[in-house]
Amino acid sequence: MSQALMSPRWLRLVKVEEIETDVYFIDLYVSPLPAAELISQHLSENPVLYAFAVFNKENKYLLSYALEIRETSRLLDSGEEETYIGYFLETYCEHKQFSCKNFKETTPTLETVRAFVLSLVNEYDAIPKMINYDQESAKRDIVQDSDEGE
Repeated sequence: MSQALMSPRWLRLVKVEEIETDVYFIDLYVSPLPAAELISQHLSENPVLYAFAVFNKENKYLLSYALEIRETSRLLDSGEEETYIGYFLETYCEHKQFSCKNFKETTPTLETVRAFVLSLVNEYDAIPKMINYDQESAKRDIVQDSDEGE
């Protein structure tokens, strides 16, 4: 398991549900700490509020989705930069992490995030697409690294 997945932000999560779809098993995890406490005490680690680990029917791990809380900035219409705390649904694949959705400053409910992840899995067939994109990105990185080494 990678060091990123062994960090406290992952270790504190508690498994609360096992979801079975026609193609996948999905383990649902939640933080036992409320969002306000994660923000006030753990914001520096980009804490995870909810996470979904996706496995195929042979129980092979494929990827994870995690709702991270983090401080970030945005450019306002006035041209000024504003700092805010947002909720970001990230996809963790074998090689890379990809952003899926920004919930901005609104703390999304577990049901909202659960429904969104299940729609990605079931309606949009996102799992094979993300795995393919991850593999293609890794290959591009290897080619780019070898080009820079010449």
